[in-house]
Parts: sequence; structure tokens; C-alpha cells
Amino acid sequence: MDEKKINKDIEFTDIPEGTNTDIYANLKEKLESVEQFPGVYNFKFIITGGLDKIQDLRAVLPDDEFIEHASKTGKYVSITVKKIMQTADEVIAVYKQVGNIKGIMIL
Repeated sequence: MDEKKINKDIEFTDIPEGTNTDIYANLKEKLESVEQFPGVYNFKFIITGGLDKIQDLRAVLPDDEFIEHASKTGKYVSITVKKIMQTADEVIAVYKQVGNIKGIMIL
């Protein structure tokens, strides 16, 4: 199978419990097993706490292009941000920062 055609998106729900109880350690293991660094990583978020949360997200990822899609009802906005990341630790650092913002779901 052509590796370029394999969907390598990782979601937090995909991370197995494993022996390590630290979700970020498990995420790092998963990232390093399926992603190539340096490389483009697709961050995916759902804004659930109002559109002003997009500005909070932009504060974490200020120089990056946001691809936004509103839900049919307009209550939610999904955002994809493609960013060149050097290491799995850089990806995790972004997730930790965004994880502190209420009203943003990390996918």
C-alpha cells in the first residue's frame, strides 16, 4: 500500500491506555510511530465556547493558516491548522497550550 495514501491523523481517542498513564507520553509514542519529523502536522480543533475562542487559538498559533468550517447550525466551528513541526514534543507543547483554553476541543 502506498504510504502517502494512508491517513495518519491521530486523535486523542485513538491513544491506547497502555502502561503509561500520562496521555502526553502516550501521544508522543503514537506520534513518533506514525509521523515523520520534521514535517507538516495537521492540528484539528472544534470551537465550542464562542467564536472569540478563535482569537485565543490564534494567540497559540499566530502565524499559521486556519481552515475554518462552520457546523450546519452555526454553533460550532471546526478548525484545521497545518504547521511544520520539528519534533513530537513541539506538537505536544501546542496541545498543552490549547488544552488550557476552555471552549476548544482537541481532536
